[in-house]
Amino acid sequence: MSVPSNGPRPSNRHRRQQSPVVAIVLVVIGMVILFGAGFGLSRIIQGSPDSDAGGGSTPTASPTNTSPEPAPCVTVTVTPGAGLPSAAQVTSNVYNATDRAGLAALTAEELQVRGFLIGTIDNDPLAKTITGVAEIRHGPSGEQGARLMAFYIPGAELVDDGRTDATIDTVIGAAFTAVAPQSEVDAALAAPSPSPSGPGCSPSPTVPSADPAATSPAAS
Repeated sequence: MSVPSNGPRPSNRHRRQQSPVVAIVLVVIGMVILFGAGFGLSRIIQGSPDSDAGGGSTPTASPTNTSPEPAPCVTVTVTPGAGLPSAAQVTSNVYNATDRAGLAALTAEELQVRGFLIGTIDNDPLAKTITGVAEIRHGPSGEQGARLMAFYIPGAELVDDGRTDATIDTVIGAAFTAVAPQSEVDAALAAPSPSPSGPGCSPSPTVPSADPAATSPAAS
């Protein structure tokens, strides 16, 4: 005698209807997995577009080898007498470095008439041979006074001897003829002249001083 079952059994027809659905779902899942794997692999090989656009580091431009800009040098117009002291503010010793007797005294007298303060009048204490017009010796404090004197003794050579006071020495040389007329001095002091200015300008060459040489004392 057979025992009845507790419930109805699914028919073979019902099982056959569920099998295609499960298969389709599995196929779709497999395709998604394969697509995801392929897409990930392609991004690894080619690189991410997002990281190329802005996520990655920005490449640094290589420096260009360029020469530095030259420092400027500007030519300006200046008045030579600007900033120079007056003759009454300059004390000058007057020395004779020639064999012409009395030349220092005559020159000192003329410079005193022009307003300079005169100190010692004598032969050159350094006993140098000066073949040029004159040598104007000065220290840092007397440089401007020496520059003024150079307008009265055109062609004179300025020599910085390192003295500490503001006095200058006007040492008359063999080529000296006379103190320049005051009208010529005034015109030269007021005449505008070009002057280079700026860090790019070449430094002015240092004027060499004459070599000392012993000479017989000349009359002042």
